Amino acid sequence: MNIKIAAERTGLTKKAIKYYESEGLINPSKNSSNNYREYTDNDIVKLNLIGALRVIDIPVSEIKCLIDGNKSFPDIMKDTLDKITETISNLEKSKLIISSIINKDLQDYSTIGKQVRKLRETLEFSISQKKEFISTRLLKIFPGNFGKIFVNSYEPFLNITVDSDEKKDAWVKLVEFLDDLNEVDNTQPFIKLMNSIDVNKIEEHRQNSKEDILKNLNNNIFIEKIKKQYIEFIKSMNEDEEKKKMFGKSVSQTMDMFNCLGADENIFDKYLEILNEDYKQYRRIVKKFMGDIDEELKKEFGFTSKEFLENLKTAEN
Repeated sequence: MNIKIAAERTGLTKKAIKYYESEGLINPSKNSSNNYREYTDNDIVKLNLIGALRVIDIPVSEIKCLIDGNKSFPDIMKDTLDKITETISNLEKSKLIISSIINKDLQDYSTIGKQVRKLRETLEFSISQKKEFISTRLLKIFPGNFGKIFVNSYEPFLNITVDSDEKKDAWVKLVEFLDDLNEVDNTQPFIKLMNSIDVNKIEEHRQNSKEDILKNLNNNIFIEKIKKQYIEFIKSMNEDEEKKKMFGKSVSQTMDMFNCLGADENIFDKYLEILNEDYKQYRRIVKKFMGDIDEELKKEFGFTSKEFLENLKTAEN
């Protein structure tokens, strides 16, 4: 059959058929009397296969490997799927970055260029690089001993794998959030106080406490013990005006400092909960723990822990 009939039977254009021939995918014979190409039924089978595979974006080079017997059909499908998945991932990353630039309404070309490069680079970070990025940024925001303690408190939850659209979005927003934060003044009273304390002892106590909580999450006796200690502490503070004033000053300074981290809306925690399942679970347990404490505080004293902290700030003033 001639090329016109071949085109009709395959749905391919004459140009496409000639291109596949030039690439060595088919090899029609030529009629010696008129020099026209003659296509066999086998050529039609091949052309239909080629056309079908091109519809799902199998490269011509891969189709040639299949026809020549140099590669199996499953291997070609898997390799192509991997490439498509990678392409989709790259497009999703570009989409996130473009959306971020639009939302920020950036106008300066230099700023846009830096932001695009930074977001793209951080999306490609390994788990260890992401961990280092967050740690380094937090240490820059919070100087001295406090910064070390603060970073160490989050360290167990900074192993981040960005393997979903939700996580990609959360990661980009977290990077932007940390990038927009200003450094805390190292002359801030609470920072100065923390720098005068042995950071190793504080961190040892903090880590031991966290490990105890994580190991005893389902230990009701341990949880009740911590609740009792917390409530006793608030009770002692509530009954001593001098203690309230002294502690209130520290609370006021600390809360003001943490406001830069979006403490009121828990912005940093919100993104980290999406990015790390362990932290999400930890936060869920802490919220329940604090909710139980607030119930007891409300019943005994008429205020929640948050209201108590607000009262301390008022007492300090």
